[in-house]
Amino acid sequence: MNCPPRSVRTDPPDTDRQKMVLFCQTCGRTAGIDDWPAQIDDERVDHIDCPDCGTTVWRGLDADETDETKRVLTPTA
Repeated sequence: MNCPPRSVRTDPPDTDRQKMVLFCQTCGRTAGIDDWPAQIDDERVDHIDCPDCGTTVWRGLDADETDETKRVLTPTA
C-alpha cells in the first residue's frame, strides 16, 4: 500500500504573528510577549513584571549568559 505524497507549503512564514506567551504563576494572567511591560536596561530586557499583581515573570540574562544560544525565556515563579 502506497502512502499519498505529502503536500509542501511554499508560502513564506507569517512573521507578524508570535507564538510566545507568558503566564503569571501568581495571578494566572496570560498574554502575548508584547502585552507585558518590560524593564529595559542598556537596550536589553532586564525583567518583565505582571501588570496585574506585580510578580516578576521573567528576569534578564546574567552576565555569563550573553551567548546567543543561551537566550531562552524561562519562568521565574
